[in-house]
Amino acid sequence: MELAGQQPDGLAVMVALAVLLYTVNILIPLRGSTGGPAEPLINSKKGMLAIALNVDGQERGVYFMPPQATISDLLLTIGATIPRELAKEFAKEFAKEFERRMGTQRMLAGDEIYVTSVEPFSLVIGKMSAAQSLALDLPININKATLEELILVPGIGESTAARIIALRQSRGRLRPLEDLKEISGIKEKKLDTLKKYFFSSP
Repeated sequence: MELAGQQPDGLAVMVALAVLLYTVNILIPLRGSTGGPAEPLINSKKGMLAIALNVDGQERGVYFMPPQATISDLLLTIGATIPRELAKEFAKEFAKEFERRMGTQRMLAGDEIYVTSVEPFSLVIGKMSAAQSLALDLPININKATLEELILVPGIGESTAARIIALRQSRGRLRPLEDLKEISGIKEKKLDTLKKYFFSSP
């Protein structure tokens, strides 16, 4: 499968990653997969999940997956079919463990999947950077955003960002977002504008 916007060596990395992780497709057939391919950035549709992929410390792009998609759905969609003869014992064991612990985990919009394709193999779920999320029209966590990230939000300058962090520190966390009205310069109208850029989570 050709990966839109990727260099030829990117495809080679994906194939190598497929050999490592997708042997589960040979050993443990996936059930309940949502189907539906990941779509390139330009073809995103309302309701699709924006998921970033990072392989060996390098950003590999943002993919759009159907709602309820799992990590296995993403990896199988952008990967390749695995010839049975390429499956090695260590890869088989890793794939079994991956499928048992993480393969069926559903993804959320704004997730970033970090994969290492060399030993020690690993797959970690993180979050996109605030800049990436905002560029994709996704809200950021107001309780984790740094000063620099808050300044990226339209309508928030350095002094307002500093006040948000001070308020957050005095309370431990902000919940609900209406707490922002305690900050000078943020009234109901401005709060309504800001709400689309934030969510509140520990």
